[in-house]
Amino acid sequence: MLFATKKEYVNYFQKEIDRLPREKDTLEDYLEKQVERLNQLIEEISKETFWEVIPQILGIDAKLGLLVDLSKYEEFSDNDIIRIIESDYKNYFKELFGYDLSMETKNSIVFNVC
Repeated sequence: MLFATKKEYVNYFQKEIDRLPREKDTLEDYLEKQVERLNQLIEEISKETFWEVIPQILGIDAKLGLLVDLSKYEEFSDNDIIRIIESDYKNYFKELFGYDLSMETKNSIVFNVC
């Protein structure tokens, strides 16, 4: 799915969390905090800050992707999901692109997540 606006992007993740057949207050709070940080980072983008801000935005995107992926597993508690996200998000795109964690990646901004 492609997003034309930030609103569409955020709504996608909110709808995915809303669909969960579980208590999800902790995950909704986590999503809200990530969206707040995303909004802050978007406000900070300029020619001077681009290379500093974009890796952080990619990090949030990875966290939200993991949030949707992991929240489908009922055996994980909300706290487990958040713990896994925070420890693994920097490798999300590497794995998404089919790289083994030990492999070197191509030079791309996508792999410069922070």
